[in-house]
Amino acid sequence: MSVLFGGWFAMFARLEKGRQRRLVRLGVWDGAHAYPVGWTRAMPKRRIHGQNLRPLCEVLAHFAEHDFEDSEWEVVEAALPGTDIERDTWYSHRLAGRRTFTVRIAAVPDSRDVCVEIYGVLGGRGKFLIAGVLHVLGKYRVS
Repeated sequence: MSVLFGGWFAMFARLEKGRQRRLVRLGVWDGAHAYPVGWTRAMPKRRIHGQNLRPLCEVLAHFAEHDFEDSEWEVVEAALPGTDIERDTWYSHRLAGRRTFTVRIAAVPDSRDVCVEIYGVLGGRGKFLIAGVLHVLGKYRVS
């Protein structure tokens, strides 16, 4: 009887392991942090110049059809000093409109740069456009 129960639990453990691998592959779960079903990591972690954070938020707000106002920027700016990429301390800011994106932000110690991760549902063209924006914001200082 115990062999039967052991086999039963082993089968469920194998199914759960497969489910977890699928969630990681879909970008809904990274092994530690859960994200709402249907959300994917639209863009992997990227390092950009700190002064380019507001333009990034404004571009993402444009894609989401969300009004990004000065008061919202003040909230992001106030949360930034409490973050640290080396200690895995992030601030998440949600931009909800017709689409919804969540931007995770962490400051890079001894630098003015920040690391960002973008979560949300993007098609191939949207990923291509956001990747281009991140490339420019990581390489050049936008004013």
